[in-house]
Amino acid sequence: MHNLLKLNDVSLSYHSPESETLALKNIGFEVREEEFVVIVGPSGCGKTTLLSLLAGLIEPSSGVIELDGKPIAGSKQVGLMPQRDQLFEWRSILKNVTLGLEIQRSKSPETVEKARALLRKYGLGDCLNKRPSELSGGMRQRAALIRTLVTSPRLLLLDEPFSALDFQTRLTVCDDVYRIIKEEKKTAMLVTHDLSEAISMADKIIVLSERPAVVKTVLTPQFSPGQSPLARRESPLFAKYFKQLWKELEVTDDNRTSELL
Repeated sequence: MHNLLKLNDVSLSYHSPESETLALKNIGFEVREEEFVVIVGPSGCGKTTLLSLLAGLIEPSSGVIELDGKPIAGSKQVGLMPQRDQLFEWRSILKNVTLGLEIQRSKSPETVEKARALLRKYGLGDCLNKRPSELSGGMRQRAALIRTLVTSPRLLLLDEPFSALDFQTRLTVCDDVYRIIKEEKKTAMLVTHDLSEAISMADKIIVLSERPAVVKTVLTPQFSPGQSPLARRESPLFAKYFKQLWKELEVTDDNRTSELL
């Protein structure tokens, strides 16, 4: 698999009339095609800011972000799945799923049929004409993911999409989302504060430091091929990776404490 995404010395500063705040500093990493990458780091370090850069919502102060060798800014090949499912109650599930097609002006009989096929494939075939309130939390998240997939993005960005779910539903939805992304052969980047979630889903974990965030380390969990997130949680290797990741973040907290003393 070749590298789909490349960040080279990416920095971002926020400016105000009084000061300049460096949020991200010389961020650099690569993501292979069909890889599932998770970004973790201390609260407020800039994880969502980094995702906003990749989504093209903001531009870096310096550095280069490329998708398949081309500048990512303005690319229509990036899809974003936000924290909330953002399904509109006045639209049916099918019309919610095809909303992105309408916005991109790419809605056609063929793309609508693709949406129908994805809904059927992932267990929502009987829900096409239902309203969001008639679906469970897990089903709503599946619909939100399919809404993103139907626009055929090369890169899929997930901004803590499970944070509003209860723990049991969260485990099930993690499995669902992971399975769909892998079956559809998509490249994905997930931002989360949940270390267990990161380890259970990631091919690669990028650990950011405190602000100004730099790439502190990169972990590559080595689970058996094809294991689901739930199966990974039950693996003897899970505790090992959790301790390793916890240590990386714990050191960051110690550094912050020493700076305050």
